[in-house]
Amino acid sequence: MKLSTTLAMTGVAGAIAVAGLAAPAQAATPVAKAPACSVAKNRLVLQFAHGYPEGKKIDQPLSISTKGKKTCLLIGRPVVRLLNKKHKVIGVYRGAKGQALVGPGREAVFHLAFTTGGKHPVHPAYVRVTVSPKAGTFASVKWNSNTPSSKIKVGAIKPWLD
Repeated sequence: MKLSTTLAMTGVAGAIAVAGLAAPAQAATPVAKAPACSVAKNRLVLQFAHGYPEGKKIDQPLSISTKGKKTCLLIGRPVVRLLNKKHKVIGVYRGAKGQALVGPGREAVFHLAFTTGGKHPVHPAYVRVTVSPKAGTFASVKWNSNTPSSKIKVGAIKPWLD
């Protein structure tokens, strides 16, 4: 009875909010107000986080933070280029689309999952990441493992939860 009274008084949108399916505060999130990130403008930094070995598989998160004081929205698909010692591209891997806020107290992350060894392993020395053409390309980061890698998968950008 209370729900039908609410429907009559506030309409369908009000009833949905009362029922807990949507809240008015959810519509006006900071994500909608944050400007798009740029590697150069927002001084974004890419670095390897602590990897998690699981047998012959390794889950290697890469974190994205900023040295800037403003929050921005990082949107795009991470494209990872593995480079040899001479910075020549030896493999290109694309992740799924994602987004996350980056700024003071906020970091983004995407996962690089790979198996060690394999039939046709690559021996990367550096990693170069581009998130989107508009955001730009990060400076190359030294590969933090001497382990040859194969079956590489790149995850989507998402908020850092650790």
